[in-house]
Amino acid sequence: MHNDFTLFFRKVPSGKTVVYYYAYDDEGRRLGPWTTGQANKTAARNFCNKLNREGKLLPKPNEIPTFAEYAEGFWDWENSPYLKDRKKRRKITQGYADKSTGIVRFNLLPYFGKMRLNEITGEVIDAWLDKMIKDGYKNSTTNGYYGCLATMMKWAVKKRLIERDPFLDVQRLLEELEDKKLVTPEEFRALFVDDWRAVWNNDLLLYTANKLAALTGMRCCEVLGLRGEYVFDDHIYVCAQFDRKYGYRETKTKTKDDIPLTGEMINDLLELKKINGDGFLFSRDGGLKPVERKYIYYGLMKAFKNIGLTDNEIKQRGLNVHAWRHFCNTVLLSAGMPLAKVQAVTRHKTKRSTERYTHFDMNDLRQVTEVQAALLKPKKENQPRDEKPEAAEKERPVFKIVKGPEAAEAGLSQKVS
Repeated sequence: MHNDFTLFFRKVPSGKTVVYYYAYDDEGRRLGPWTTGQANKTAARNFCNKLNREGKLLPKPNEIPTFAEYAEGFWDWENSPYLKDRKKRRKITQGYADKSTGIVRFNLLPYFGKMRLNEITGEVIDAWLDKMIKDGYKNSTTNGYYGCLATMMKWAVKKRLIERDPFLDVQRLLEELEDKKLVTPEEFRALFVDDWRAVWNNDLLLYTANKLAALTGMRCCEVLGLRGEYVFDDHIYVCAQFDRKYGYRETKTKTKDDIPLTGEMINDLLELKKINGDGFLFSRDGGLKPVERKYIYYGLMKAFKNIGLTDNEIKQRGLNVHAWRHFCNTVLLSAGMPLAKVQAVTRHKTKRSTERYTHFDMNDLRQVTEVQAALLKPKKENQPRDEKPEAAEKERPVFKIVKGPEAAEAGLSQKVS
């Protein structure tokens, strides 16, 4: 004769000691283990006795879905019960749901698909994390998949498909900071202050889009989403983004912000506004639709090579359009701007900063334009200190909008426009 269950202690990855139990079926086979979630045997025994009285000590396999069955349609934008519930409480984007669908399909189903939900314990998840490390995934990437799985398992607890959230027994991986080699101020000046026309093939659109990203840390989709109607005398209003799949929509952070700019940067944008009016500034069709992201990307890669960087160096340093966010963040912090003000410009808020700070009036961010102006000021030897503003204004290059046949003559690929 055997007991209905046996208890034992197990140390979980978080460092805590938790009581687990084995149970026995009618034929005396030991099954499990399953966690009680309790820290001592008295509480664990009471927990198991309660399950036993309710007939739940041994979960019935056929009543608990496999992860593959449970995941079917979980992230469906139109029909998912989870997403319908979440939409009532906070804003989410279809892009987030689509990305999660891909994570489930390619990264979670191959490992967890055949397991029943109650079999996905903290130990199982920890073993999966070890496998991801062994397979060469970055910790930051794995943690993204971890978050998707955690969301799904917490919902399973809420819907009472499983008794306890297994993520109480496991933690995310440590994310080590990458040693990024940013664009240097010297490279910035070579791109934007010296003979920019030779660097950017006389393409004002490419030049201005990257310059704006560098000075503000705007995401590429936010740059492409900027419309002429949101350019003002001393700032721009960033309220939306544009991408090929989802079109014109709210920003990633769901915020709408005034971003201060130097007069030089405003004038560059106004040159584009002469062509595209109140429509999309970075457009080849009069403002109806912005160019594609890859146009900006490939244009930047060519500009890097025009100032002497090799393909290998560009790849090793991870230089792309998103690198401007790192550049802007670093330059502003190096200039002594408080972290909260830098985040108010780049709109890359952490949970801690969101809790500690609300928002800044644009007048509080005037230091940003001082940093921008310092970056844009050419380094000239023996330059008189009393140079008149009128003389400096005359030195501004005359921009040329390259489009159509002229763009082809300038060496631009029409395939990426």
